[in-house]
Amino acid sequence: MPVRLQQQTDTSDDPQVIDLTSYETGRQNFRNHYFLEGCNSVFGGQDISVPWNELNNAVSAFCGEYSLDPSTIALRFVYCYSPDSTELFLRVQLLTMIQQSPPNENTYTLVDNPCAWYQVSDAGMVPTQDTGLNDVMYLTNFYYCDNGALCDVAQLQQLAGDNGTEFARTDTFPWQAEILQMYIDNGSPVNASICFGACSYVYINEGQGDIWPHGLVIYLKNAEGQDMLDDNTYIVLFENKGCDMGTLCPPYCNEYIAPTA
Repeated sequence: MPVRLQQQTDTSDDPQVIDLTSYETGRQNFRNHYFLEGCNSVFGGQDISVPWNELNNAVSAFCGEYSLDPSTIALRFVYCYSPDSTELFLRVQLLTMIQQSPPNENTYTLVDNPCAWYQVSDAGMVPTQDTGLNDVMYLTNFYYCDNGALCDVAQLQQLAGDNGTEFARTDTFPWQAEILQMYIDNGSPVNASICFGACSYVYINEGQGDIWPHGLVIYLKNAEGQDMLDDNTYIVLFENKGCDMGTLCPPYCNEYIAPTA
């Protein structure tokens, strides 16, 4: 069991919260470790923004269609890439989760019947028929370098070459406890956008050692397009903060593991 699914550098006592400095660090960590062929770092889609209402309406429609409790909804994001536009994008699966029994009460089993799928990019959210839990174009076009900013072509590892055991394919978040709570804690801003930043933090997993996985930080922009992120301390947990405590697959597939301090 990992100490924390994505170990951050943020100063808050709560592991769910990402402040501005932590977000910027995570973005730089991602740029230091993920490349196209030949250590090429020029690609888009690293920080996707869509209207909040598009995501909220999709979740509300899903809950309404199947009479689901919003507290049971999970969002499983699949990392994707378009070689034509040289941009990262996401697909998101809306599904439900069931809490496991003690001693694993912080672990939830993902249930994909029913589910709904959308593609998420800067163009917005649209339904998709692509329901794969990995994306071949992402895995074959992207490479990992452990050297960081000093990318060495000789040490690049193609993500597809790990036999599905090392590099993240998906990242799963709870809807109500984290994403919706972040929106509420920021005063439910009208005409806000929700953003998905490709980030990386040290992953602490017993027996595996430290690596730099591709994770997501989710945060808001207000109606004026300003990031709702800073380093100040507030009484409300997610005020001007993002969230990053998703559960990565691999190694934890078909599960969501709630963060612990």
